[in-house]
Amino acid sequence: MSETSVDRDQRRANPVRRVGAKFVDLAVVMLAAVVVIYPLGPLVGFLYSIFADALPVKGFAGQSLGKRLFRLRAVSMRTDRAPELTLRDSVIRNAPVGVATFFALIPIWGWAILALIGFPLMIVEIYLLVRAPRGQRLGDVMADTEVVEL
Repeated sequence: MSETSVDRDQRRANPVRRVGAKFVDLAVVMLAAVVVIYPLGPLVGFLYSIFADALPVKGFAGQSLGKRLFRLRAVSMRTDRAPELTLRDSVIRNAPVGVATFFALIPIWGWAILALIGFPLMIVEIYLLVRAPRGQRLGDVMADTEVVEL
């Protein structure tokens, strides 16, 4: 049975839960960057930040660790069913944040660029998911996805 847009509207994720999930994911990125030896740590964090919604882990379809903890899922809006996101979908929807985290690979100057680009970008992303008509942040619009509650 196919899902209608009314059903999706009823399941649309609460913005507070989405922000909480994103903070968990950013904590994973930062933990990887600190715990794993440089430059592998920031690289692992960067890769997690862009592929997080298409983790090849059973039961994590459309879910990063943060989304899993907050019982959310990213779904494609290209079809009426809620398919698992592809790696391509994950990369596109996470590109805005991923671009910012990429700069963490570069010591000192990269971290300054991360602060200058990353924080304002996060503010824009949060603004869009709260104020946009469908609750889509920039990455969701680019990938034609949305986040729903389970």
